[in-house]
Amino acid sequence: MANYEQLYTVQQGPHHPSLSPLSPSLKRASQLAQIPAALAAIASFDRGRLEITHIMATIAKIANVKIASVSKSVIGVICLILSMLAISRASAQSAPSNTVTVMISAPTTAQQIVTSPVRLIDNSPKTPGIIIANAKTTPSVKKGATVFECEGGPPWRYSVAVPCPAPATPIVTAIAAARVTTACKDLGANAQWTYASKGGTYGNACITRAMDAVPLDGALDEPRVFQDITLAGSRHFMTQKTTAWKAFSNVTIQRVDITARKRGIFIRGGARDWVIQDFRITGSGINTSPGDIPVGIGMQGAHNIVIRRGEISGFKTKLATKNYENADCLSNERGDSATVTDVYGHDCIDGIFDLKGTTSLDRVRGANAGHYTLRGWAKLTVGTLTSENPGYAHVQLAAATADIHIAKLIAIGGGNLIKIDKAGGKLTIDACDLTKWTGKALVTGAKATVTLGEGCTLPR
Repeated sequence: MANYEQLYTVQQGPHHPSLSPLSPSLKRASQLAQIPAALAAIASFDRGRLEITHIMATIAKIANVKIASVSKSVIGVICLILSMLAISRASAQSAPSNTVTVMISAPTTAQQIVTSPVRLIDNSPKTPGIIIANAKTTPSVKKGATVFECEGGPPWRYSVAVPCPAPATPIVTAIAAARVTTACKDLGANAQWTYASKGGTYGNACITRAMDAVPLDGALDEPRVFQDITLAGSRHFMTQKTTAWKAFSNVTIQRVDITARKRGIFIRGGARDWVIQDFRITGSGINTSPGDIPVGIGMQGAHNIVIRRGEISGFKTKLATKNYENADCLSNERGDSATVTDVYGHDCIDGIFDLKGTTSLDRVRGANAGHYTLRGWAKLTVGTLTSENPGYAHVQLAAATADIHIAKLIAIGGGNLIKIDKAGGKLTIDACDLTKWTGKALVTGAKATVTLGEGCTLPR
């Protein structure tokens, strides 16, 4: 998504728009080039009440010229353009907002996107990106180049040298709906949809009821793609048939809308190289068994798992005893190399993101956690985290092994900002937005190394 720089903002007034100060970083040539678009934006906002003299003043201010120096022919052309635009707008619905912001693109680094028929293997997993040893991409990429995975396949899409562009739409609306064309089926309370014992593509299915829709079985390394699936009721969507927990690899799950009582997707047994994207996973019912913990997406001993563009919600436990009520939206138990981007988790009884394995997160949001939005037990690297109304705290250092780095924390609503459970952990937050935070304590609990940057202070 391109970076933008504000040119000016037009605000609705009783007679005409008003013009805010121009950005000093804009070059005059860019300003002049934007006059036609600026006129169109102003005119489309409230043409019925514009005054031509004010418009000309606006143009003059952008171009740094006097109105007297603008020829009559130019004024005539401008008036003609505005008249034509006003006619085309006569039957259109008025703008829903009273503010229209006119933006222009700022120069950005060129982004090269390539595709591959197979998922590329990272020969240097401890470094950012994927270092290519031997890959056939279109267009071709030199051996030793660094790429970043943007989309699962086939084909897989990669960005060369620089991270993938951010999605142009908000997290929730970026979720791609499942494209299902078949009639819905009730498979029964004890049935499965498929064991997916061989590699291939499985999808285009609407299931109203099943026990475990996909208990994986069979070949371990044959690539499998599960896509365009809606599941209205089951115990699990995806787990494994055997309790030996085999290491299934090369699995892609995309465009799925799942409702499950216990677990949405459960990955374990040394599984690696999974992609889960464009999904909605919803918990149904409330678990009452202390030993059977629900989770939206759970990873145990898994490696190189990519999770992006999705929503997880509603996984809950209610116990008769005073045991800790545990049910997370997303958890990583003792795995590594998990990457989570553009995921929205909410209304889970324990943590939204409960992470005991090395995990990288960016543009993630959590709301209404029973206990914590982010629970950290291991090394976590976080870009932007937005946290709303947790029961206990927005961020928890849950163990002495926790090493958490957050580039920006946006805290909204109540709850303490940081809770330290075990002494010795490390937390660094480069910047905070606490303008909508209503909690009282910045840091509570045991002692740890905590470094807080710009904005991470109690609001006045």
